[in-house]
Amino acid sequence: MEIQLLVIIIIMIACSAFFSASETALTGANRIRLKSMAENGSKGAKMALKLLDRYDKVITTILIGNNIVNITASSLGTILATAIVGPDNAALVSTVVLTLVILTFGEVMPKSLAKDHSEGMTVATSGIITFLTFIFTPLSALFILLKKLANKLFGNKKEVTVTEQELMAIIDEIEDEGVLEEQERDLVKSALEFDETVVDEIITHRVDVIAVDVNEDIETVKETFINEEYSRLPVYEGSIDHIIGFVSQKDFFKKYLTKKDDETFLLRDIMQEIHYVPHLMKISDIMKQMQKDKVHMAVVLDQYGGTLGIVTLEDILEQLVGEIWDENDEIIAPVTFVSENEFNVNGDVSLTAFKRYWHNRTGDSPKIDGNAKTVGGWVLELFGKIPETNESVTTDDFRITVLKVSERRIVKVRLTVIPKSENKE
Repeated sequence: MEIQLLVIIIIMIACSAFFSASETALTGANRIRLKSMAENGSKGAKMALKLLDRYDKVITTILIGNNIVNITASSLGTILATAIVGPDNAALVSTVVLTLVILTFGEVMPKSLAKDHSEGMTVATSGIITFLTFIFTPLSALFILLKKLANKLFGNKKEVTVTEQELMAIIDEIEDEGVLEEQERDLVKSALEFDETVVDEIITHRVDVIAVDVNEDIETVKETFINEEYSRLPVYEGSIDHIIGFVSQKDFFKKYLTKKDDETFLLRDIMQEIHYVPHLMKISDIMKQMQKDKVHMAVVLDQYGGTLGIVTLEDILEQLVGEIWDENDEIIAPVTFVSENEFNVNGDVSLTAFKRYWHNRTGDSPKIDGNAKTVGGWVLELFGKIPETNESVTTDDFRITVLKVSERRIVKVRLTVIPKSENKE
């Protein structure tokens, strides 16, 4: 009798180990790896993917099975202990012994093994779990119904599986493991942040826009194209707040080189239509619109309908792939390091780009308050005035020194990192 009970208890503990391992493996299994295995012909992986699609029902089945075998083992353990040590000490002996045995062999060890072999364990057990899920359907359906009622009662909403911040952390982790190169990591992160970026974070501001009047002399326009080396120039009428189109370098010089010596032409005749977009429009939407309409430039309007600046398709693409330089561009790095804790930053660098750059380098996010969109605007807010060269201001993270000021704008600043120990003091 005692031997039979002992054998059954061992079987129950083995079943407990199976359910515990299956739960951990299924929870930690990588769906992408399982899909890859399924595409390579693994039937177990295909079944595992189907189990993941019914995750709530499958986990409920596993928990039901685990509780049944654990309760059975405990009950039989009490009977066995009664037969061996008598009824007075049976409860204490069975509780202590079976708690240690189930905890060690039915929970901790199988879960530890399953954690290190999630996909393999999930594939290996998928057939049995599929069968048990079918057998326990009535019970699991009841528990799932009770869970839904409880969620309605307490107003619980289903949370997203992975937040954007968690996804960013995962990307950093897989780069550390060597799965992604640094450039690949940056590209993936840029793609994730792309849809959150609004156009006024990347525009060429009104004061920096090189444009020509629609009635400008064509010789002056020619000199502007040659000196500025732009492929397109916005065209305004009266003032830059009234941009009415743009002229391409190709169209201009084609017309210019084919005209007769004493002949002239109007910019209006070769000017192309320009699009207008609000300053809070997402760049992903603007890119779709530009692709649809086959245009490369748009005027960004402020809330009053005035010209805030311009944006080009190249500006938008640079948010994905980084700075794009052509053969005529003077390469100027927006951030240059002076020493380990000192670096220079151009004033026109967007705060979004700066925060991303700083996070990629240090893993931290700098504390930046205010409504500014660029580093220069942020520094102006910190000073509360237009600072002079070599003036400094301190934040929680940096000591900021103005290196260059042009008229009413901050062109370049030096940021010196304040050590956290000094910051705490």
